[in-house]
Amino acid sequence: MHVLDLGAGTGLLAGVLRAAGHEVIAVEPDEQMRAVAAERRPDAQVLAGSAEDIPLPDDSVDAVVAGPAYHWFTPQVSLPQIHRVLRKDVVFAAMWNIRDDRTPWVAALSDIVGARDTVWKVPGSTGR
Repeated sequence: MHVLDLGAGTGLLAGVLRAAGHEVIAVEPDEQMRAVAAERRPDAQVLAGSAEDIPLPDDSVDAVVAGPAYHWFTPQVSLPQIHRVLRKDVVFAAMWNIRDDRTPWVAALSDIVGARDTVWKVPGSTGR
């Protein structure tokens, strides 16, 4: 499966995707983060670009994933770009890290820094 890691940062999610056997294209706008991703992930294609300007042809990937970078995307511009590069009947998954306060030390950390329980909703999502 060809997977686009959009807003790839330093390539951590790309590594998980490669370990699962996927071909990965990592797109990252920040030059320094992109350089780290390219060093960490020589087995992935790492490209300059953004969610609002994906440097891939139409219908070119089987899945698009976005880690915590999704909150930086401009949905009105990025969602049509994501739709453009996805092949038919495939998936876009936005994900982020949420602390599991059931673990005592994590609960203590949340008490110190504040709980993060915001749930993001994708405005204007219509599906295919």
